[in-house]
Amino acid sequence: MDFDTSEFIGQYRDEARERLQRLNEGLLKLEKDPLDKGLLESMMREAHTVKGSSMMMGYKWIAAITHSMESGLQDALNGRLILSKAHFNALFKGLDLIPALLDGNFTKESQAAARPDVDDLCGEIAAAFCGAAERPEKSEEAQSSEGNMDVKAAEPLSGLAAPSFAAEESLRVDISKLDRLMNLSGELVVSKGRLNELVNIFTDKVETDMKGHELCASLIKELKSLDENISFTASNMQDEVVKLRMVPVSSLFNLFPRAMRDLAQKAGKDINMEMRGENTHLDKAIIDAMSAPMMHLLRNAVDHGIESSGERVKMGKSAAGKILLNAYQAGSQVVIEVSDDGGGIDVAKIKATAVEKKILPYDKTELMSDEETFQILFMQGFSTKDEITETSGRGVGLDVVRESLAKFKGTVEVISTRGRGTMFKITLPLTLAITACLLVSAGSDTFAIPIDAVVETIRIEPGQIKTVEAREAVAVRGRIMPLVRLNDILNLPAKGIAEKRFFFVIIIQTAEKRLALLVDELQGRRDIVGKALGNPLKNIKYISGAAILGDGKVVLIMDPHAIITSFEGGIALKRQDVSKAMSVPILKKRRKTILLAEDAVSTAMLEKNVLESAGFSVVIARDGQEAFDKAAQEKFDLVITDVLMPRMDGFELTANLKKEKSYKNVPIIIVTTREGDADKRRGLEAGADAYILKSEFTSDGFLNTIERLIG
Repeated sequence: MDFDTSEFIGQYRDEARERLQRLNEGLLKLEKDPLDKGLLESMMREAHTVKGSSMMMGYKWIAAITHSMESGLQDALNGRLILSKAHFNALFKGLDLIPALLDGNFTKESQAAARPDVDDLCGEIAAAFCGAAERPEKSEEAQSSEGNMDVKAAEPLSGLAAPSFAAEESLRVDISKLDRLMNLSGELVVSKGRLNELVNIFTDKVETDMKGHELCASLIKELKSLDENISFTASNMQDEVVKLRMVPVSSLFNLFPRAMRDLAQKAGKDINMEMRGENTHLDKAIIDAMSAPMMHLLRNAVDHGIESSGERVKMGKSAAGKILLNAYQAGSQVVIEVSDDGGGIDVAKIKATAVEKKILPYDKTELMSDEETFQILFMQGFSTKDEITETSGRGVGLDVVRESLAKFKGTVEVISTRGRGTMFKITLPLTLAITACLLVSAGSDTFAIPIDAVVETIRIEPGQIKTVEAREAVAVRGRIMPLVRLNDILNLPAKGIAEKRFFFVIIIQTAEKRLALLVDELQGRRDIVGKALGNPLKNIKYISGAAILGDGKVVLIMDPHAIITSFEGGIALKRQDVSKAMSVPILKKRRKTILLAEDAVSTAMLEKNVLESAGFSVVIARDGQEAFDKAAQEKFDLVITDVLMPRMDGFELTANLKKEKSYKNVPIIIVTTREGDADKRRGLEAGADAYILKSEFTSDGFLNTIERLIG
């Protein structure tokens, strides 16, 4: 009479998957050293154990495959053959079929009928080993140790060695149970915070109103002691719950060596893979979400990065390429590096492809730095591969990697040197359970910004806000970055901001992009337990979740990645700039005179026409020197200048005018084709109040900038 195995199926499948992973890892090592007797015996035992448990649980097809694998490995262990590439291909093919059989309900009754592909595979494995069954010539060392080898082979294979008493005991727990425990832990932390606030309020009131009352003093002492105990317990509980969700990245890394082995074979390349930092721990939810983007980067390294053996030898490199996976913890973040020692990224080819596919104009790509060019790789559908292969060329680019990482607040950075290799540096939060945030206010509302995205906080004066490309910007430590007002993007009223002498600005960053976020107030740092937003709130732009503070207040958690991505083309337009009631806005009626320095006649006439249609009087100078001379003869309300001009360029004109007492406070706008950050920085440092690109010139943006400066 058969016994009921249904209650053990789940445990059997989990154990089988672990042993299959060990078989994959062990066979990859064995392929590099086929004579390693310890590895041979270990792999044979793993196959034998899977066979035995599969037979017990009724998974006879899996038992048949692992039996064939075990027999082949037994022959290799007994010295009847030396494992070759054909043997490993057959063994790996067996491992590839088992997961599908494992996930299906192929037990006892359902396996009564024959399974042709399993039979064929078992025959293929047997044929591969029979075809190489000739006993190899033995060295004297091998002959002298043959007795020991036979003794090992004769040992019973019915079980594995008992685990060491020093091994850590473990228990499988469903992730949903951990999530519920995490939620309860979060609620306890919130309650603890509220208790702390109430204790402080009560203490302050009693000490004020009832000084010297012994009963109250005793009660306060007990409340404080209770508050401290609950805080300590809640903190420890939360730490332990978070640790429950943490798993080593080895569970992620171990998925890839086998896949890389197969990809390298298909690509005809010789590649060695190395892994470091496998014991670095990361949130289980993040680990589960990382396999796809990591696989994409590794495929990219095989297809685009590593050269063929012949090419490598010609370049003085080793014939075999190297791919390295490295993980380490950096504060509250974990960094995973995917690097190769291949040919590096061809910057010129990326630019040419971007122009050819009309992703970017030629004049813009010419001015881009290498770091800026690398970001083209993450644009949707971008690929430098023309042919379709199994690893690339299907229009699915690295944009999927960045999108995947953004879902759990991860970023990716590219570092590459031509001829030496490429590294993709992924930065991830250590856990998604608790988030350290900076609390800020916009209007009468409070918001949380994840600390990991905060570079620094600064105070700026109104005069430090410049206009670059007709949009607001600020220069911070020599770097020009977009300025976005939190009130504007959330359509919230400002909180007395017009009367302030300075503004609070938070510099946020994801990957290589930075943005200045202007807020009303900074309220300090706080650890919060974030919650996902449900319907109908889950699609609110720029918001990633919510949290409850100790006083019961609900705060929304900002999504820095969404904010930066939304304005990555430049600086956020102010709301009054977005609404365009007229094609050419008419400025205030008071007639003002503008000095326009521009050596290109067509450009000068265009700008003159726009300015005069808005009610300005315009005086044109053909170069910087002529403009400087005219400025000495007449006081202008505003100066507009090109950069590249005869005799005196726009930078020199700006700097010289700002040295003059009469022009110290006169706004100067630079209108130019020079898009580089260095040029923008030089212009603003010279004293320009706005920097507008000719490639993005629009009459309304142009006039709105002027209105802000002299309106």
